[in-house]
Amino acid sequence: MLKIRLSRTGKKKQPSYRVVVANKDARRDGRVVERIGHYNPLVNPAEYRIQEDRALYWLSVGAQPTDAVRRLLEKQGTIARLQRFHAGEPMDALVAEFTGTPVTAVAAAEPVAAVVAEETETAVVEVVEFEDAIVEDTVVEETVAEETVAEEEAVVEEVTEEEVVEEAADDETTETESE
Repeated sequence: MLKIRLSRTGKKKQPSYRVVVANKDARRDGRVVERIGHYNPLVNPAEYRIQEDRALYWLSVGAQPTDAVRRLLEKQGTIARLQRFHAGEPMDALVAEFTGTPVTAVAAAEPVAAVVAEETETAVVEVVEFEDAIVEDTVVEETVAEETVAEEEAVVEEVTEEEVVEEAADDETTETESE
């Protein structure tokens, strides 16, 4: 299980922290999966910065914040945006809201995404139609192949009967000559 927690840095009696995503069993300052921010409690007011997009991502995949990090995320508004993300709002719009980027740029990107989705859907339909055509061609080819095999067997049977009649006639001729 992943936790979003603080990892201590700084000198003795002068703590500062990194906001990290780490395995629950890892040591406090041990191996981390990703650094997503920092927190300095010594300045007044406390200074902190957490990457909104990465925090939303890790929270959406199930990482659990510690109490201290949860308080920071609530101050930043990330927890409220996470609830809106789960309600169906696109992550790009939520991150744009946090960073102050105009939402129109994100809104302009949404129609492009819709066009790409439509093209993908059309391509999938074309592939399915193509596969159906291949299956139909294969069925027709198998039918033609079966008919061809049946015709060849009929020809072979006719040839075999003619050969038997000719051989019988040759045998009679040979027997009459030898007598």
